[in-house]
Amino acid sequence: MKKCLVMMIVTALFGLPAFSIAAQDFSGSWVRDDVKSDPAPNMYWLTREPNSGGAGGGGRGAGGGRRAPAPVVMSIRHEANSMTVTSPSGAVQKYVLDGNPITKLTDTGMAKAVISAGTQGDTIVITTTQPWGGMPGNASLEIREVWSLSADGKVLKVTAHHNTPAQQNLYITIYNKR
Repeated sequence: MKKCLVMMIVTALFGLPAFSIAAQDFSGSWVRDDVKSDPAPNMYWLTREPNSGGAGGGGRGAGGGRRAPAPVVMSIRHEANSMTVTSPSGAVQKYVLDGNPITKLTDTGMAKAVISAGTQGDTIVITTTQPWGGMPGNASLEIREVWSLSADGKVLKVTAHHNTPAQQNLYITIYNKR
């Protein structure tokens, strides 16, 4: 009787569908929240002011003046094992979320960066290691980004740890879903 009861309990527990939290979907258009975010470090596409519209453009409202900067919008397409990020400048970065390192040329084309991306629970972790100091073979810059979503999926938080031999910095960027 005890054996039968134990078997029924085991079957009931393991026979039910697993209750697991599926990885969140990071897809969508995301607008940078300048008030809640740290100033962007050396990322011209986040701090660059958009074209003001040419000569005589003036500003909005009475009295002219400068236009408010356009919102910084990032687009993400997240699939099961990959994520494609389009920056506000139109640059596209594709990440394979398997944790394996890949080697790519840096933006300057003069050095190589090693990038790995993967999921850890409900977060995506992207690690980039590249030469720092201007020349290949110099000291390295390591950037470790942890991407996480709020429970309702409407707020994206990117926590970036920048590590060089000279200093370590932490930058938090908040995006709101459009």
